[in-house]
Amino acid sequence: MKRVFLCGASIFLTGLAGGLENVPDIQVTRRPALSGAIDLTDFDLVVVDFDEVAPADVLDILRARPDLKVVGVNARGGAVTVLSG
Repeated sequence: MKRVFLCGASIFLTGLAGGLENVPDIQVTRRPALSGAIDLTDFDLVVVDFDEVAPADVLDILRARPDLKVVGVNARGGAVTVLSG
């Protein structure tokens, strides 16, 4: 089973979560922000909304887990960025 962490409260991420929750081999966890302690040890993928998450927070994720894939979406600009340490 793949574990996906979605960070943001945008309509785009809400739709993505709804679609992923219907996939049997994917477990989705959502939070509206990266505030507070988050243990990303067991996650395979993190998707963040760049309109709602500070770049410094994304860099902190990659420093803590350089093997983790982070996908940043920007619905306003229509961009998707895949980051990896």
